[in-house]
Amino acid sequence: MTLRLPFSGPTFLALALALFALALASLVVALVALRRTRLTETAPATPDSAVAELSRRLQILERDQGNALQRVGLVRYDAFPGAGGQFSFSVALLDGTATGVILTAISGREETRMYAKWVERGASRQPLSPEEGEALARAQAAIRQRREG
Repeated sequence: MTLRLPFSGPTFLALALALFALALASLVVALVALRRTRLTETAPATPDSAVAELSRRLQILERDQGNALQRVGLVRYDAFPGAGGQFSFSVALLDGTATGVILTAISGREETRMYAKWVERGASRQPLSPEEGEALARAQAAIRQRREG
């Protein structure tokens, strides 16, 4: 069963990207608010307890940072001959262990289809299109640059 929407592929793509950007912005705002709340909790009474508290927070950050979205690889392209505008895209969203998801939107004249493929430690169980492979490679290159830099 195919879902038919009352607007064209490029319009749907623009809407999807706008909603994706809004969701990411909302997540950033929520994380900043959470961080500020934690930082304004009661301050330690002594310098030693302040150092201990900072050490505890640093350990939590070091433990959790590998699970955070760290690298993005984006490839835009024309999925069909004569489509123009490069409205189709593949984007790889990876954490520090190269685990995440590849989202692909293929835009035609009448519709846009979206696909998601899970990536674990830099590899997908499902076959990747050349564009998805390139998006994954771009995201992994960004991870390697950070480690080496």
